[in-house]
Amino acid sequence: MKGSWPKAAVTPIRVMLVDDSVVARSIFARVLNNCDGIQIICEASDSDAAVACLDENEVDIILLDIEMPKRSGLDALPDILAKANGARVLIVSAFAEENGPAAVQALSLGACDTLAKPGRAGFSGRFTEILIDKVLRLGRSAQERTDDKYAPRPILDYRTLSKPRCIAIGSSTGGIPAIQHILRNLDETLDCPIFITQHLPAAFMTFFARQLGGLTRRTVKVAEAGERVESNHIYLAPGHAHLVCRSERTHVVIDHQSSYTASRYCPSVDAMLESVARTYGCDGLALIFSGMGNDGLAGARALNAFAAPVFVQDMQSSVVWGMPGAIAKEGLATAIMTPSHMTDMLSRLATST
Repeated sequence: MKGSWPKAAVTPIRVMLVDDSVVARSIFARVLNNCDGIQIICEASDSDAAVACLDENEVDIILLDIEMPKRSGLDALPDILAKANGARVLIVSAFAEENGPAAVQALSLGACDTLAKPGRAGFSGRFTEILIDKVLRLGRSAQERTDDKYAPRPILDYRTLSKPRCIAIGSSTGGIPAIQHILRNLDETLDCPIFITQHLPAAFMTFFARQLGGLTRRTVKVAEAGERVESNHIYLAPGHAHLVCRSERTHVVIDHQSSYTASRYCPSVDAMLESVARTYGCDGLALIFSGMGNDGLAGARALNAFAAPVFVQDMQSSVVWGMPGAIAKEGLATAIMTPSHMTDMLSRLATST
């Protein structure tokens, strides 16, 4: 029934549907049109038509299939984003579940999120709820305007910081390009271990590790429980459990924590950051990138208690300023920075004593 979902914003969220299936487009249109505050602006049956549509229409969110004739959605994604004028891209495809590398590649190219098309269960129930929720959240983020109060504010005096013994990165929706930027430009003399918690399905983590491994000379791997933490290594949360660390005599060991009641996310950035605070104290350093919700806020509080720095991505460069915004608004951010400013800051710390 019309009006059963909360209104997204005063201005309707404008949606473009890109799918070669007429049936799929009609179902998406029916579902979304039943939600107040969402408006279907245009439809396209292939990628080239989608690019052409963007020449004539302003939209906030694009639902994009991957497998299409002529040119796949993945191949066309850079061109679509170039014409999108800030619109968010949500991949809605069977490939989002069946083809992990394609889904991770889409997220790396700039898609905000993925959603697997349902199989025999049909386009109803849980799928409908998730689709509407993602469209509302991503659509709102596309309509947000930069708040000058939380504009980028890089720290001016790097002498107040010391070279970290570990870096912990928390990220979710829209954060993968920022992670890639950091790893691609990280000073090679900064050899401390790096822990990454990225909200992704467990099945995607191996592909994600492989992709990040192509950007750096450091060893990138999905963290294994019980392994000893080493320099020049990057450890990814496994997806099915929380990545945490602990001190054991003269070294640090990784654990998988199966339960963490303080967060609904798995893996949880909070669980990781709290363990980093306990293990490394003021020698830990956190980077929080784009993502929905507030995962990382409790962890930032723990790091602040040890005077460990927490840097958050700025609103303008974030797809969703939920996670970094929650930390900034509580006054826990050491600085609000673009990913480029973060790489500059880390380069300076690499040479500090």
